[in-house]
Amino acid sequence: MGSVAAIALLLVLESLSTFLPGLGRSATTFGYVEPVSSLSTAIAMCVGGFLGGKRFILVALLLVAVLWVSTIVLALQIAQPPGSNSLTAILAYSRGQILFSVLAAGAGAAIGAWLRMQRAAPPVR
Repeated sequence: MGSVAAIALLLVLESLSTFLPGLGRSATTFGYVEPVSSLSTAIAMCVGGFLGGKRFILVALLLVAVLWVSTIVLALQIAQPPGSNSLTAILAYSRGQILFSVLAAGAGAAIGAWLRMQRAAPPVR
């Protein structure tokens, strides 16, 4: 249930983020970074972590890995002309966002799992 909710919320938040002007990608020496996309990932994975508990943390990291592998494969298919340098260029361009989205997914899922544990714990007197 956590995975379905996280993916659905991630799609909704990413779609809504296109309507926010001026919050796009920013170039760094480490590649590009999209802060709004990282925030969307963290929020979606937090909801997934809340629904799925601590076992969802690994699932969140795997979901982000699958999304990035799919994105890179698609970018390689689009690259013209395809060559041995295409993968290197795509990874160099995307490495900042890959890192931040993996960190955001792990942190969001961990926070969601922590919130779930706090809700389930009996109140301390």
